[in-house]
Amino acid sequence: MNRREFLAGVGAATVGTLAGYGGVRVADVRPYDPALPTGDSPRERIVAAARHRHAADHRSITTVRVLNDWTGEAPYDLDVRRQWHEHSRRRHLHTLTTFDAPLTRSESVEDVPDREFVTPHQLLWALLHYSRVYSDSYDLPLTNVCYVTDGAILYDFDAPTPENGTVRLSESVDGVDAVAEGGSVVETVRGEFIRPHRTDWTRTEVRDGTVTYRISGPDAYAQVVPLSFTSVSAFGDCWIEATLDSETGRLRRIVDNRDLVVDLWEEETPKPLTYRIETEFDQYGNATARRPVGAVDRSLKSRATALLSDLATY
Repeated sequence: MNRREFLAGVGAATVGTLAGYGGVRVADVRPYDPALPTGDSPRERIVAAARHRHAADHRSITTVRVLNDWTGEAPYDLDVRRQWHEHSRRRHLHTLTTFDAPLTRSESVEDVPDREFVTPHQLLWALLHYSRVYSDSYDLPLTNVCYVTDGAILYDFDAPTPENGTVRLSESVDGVDAVAEGGSVVETVRGEFIRPHRTDWTRTEVRDGTVTYRISGPDAYAQVVPLSFTSVSAFGDCWIEATLDSETGRLRRIVDNRDLVVDLWEEETPKPLTYRIETEFDQYGNATARRPVGAVDRSLKSRATALLSDLATY
């Protein structure tokens, strides 16, 4: 073998190694096994389980039912929120579908200021979604889709309603495939169900390999549930139940009975509003955040920047 052949062979091997290494980084292939949540008290175990979902792959499905409001038509279903968190590969898929319901039909955001703040989901992404829900220019049901990776974020503000677990983009995507900026994008859609707190929980049920705890009352409830946007004039019969897997300690279910009097409008009396927010958690360790079905036009610059961003975050 002459010198030229040797250098060519070394160069090919180096390129192959770098390509393989880069592929591993972009695909986020790495050992990943987060520790199970533990704690000495119910409060510690519940807080640990809530924190654990920010590390473990899982799926959550949240359904919201309005039990009481000012329309006189309750109860009725308001929306459904689906999340697939694939932390092991840094991929996240979120959808929020709001139905054509009495609350969303009662008045438009043009008639009542700050109407978009009437959302059961206390995160910026949902706030932006509900600003469209209450606009007369959008037909309901309205679905918002957000897909996040290390390299890019894909969003569609007016996507088709998901069917059989398949998330699709509209034929004319109302969003873009842009470069993500660190973890800030994930934070806008992830949110909390239970925040760190000091109040104590009461065990209410043990069955089928699970244990359920409950807190109730305005003071305890206000400690546990994030209420970032809603202007609460008073709390009513508020309570929340958290169900943990007896073996793993992971969250299996949260039922949030959010009974409020909200005061968001000038020169108007406070309004009663009661949500029943139920969330089921499953697919721990094997949830897959699949890219939504549909084509998105991407420039070469966008692709290259997203690739570099993905390579830099591992």
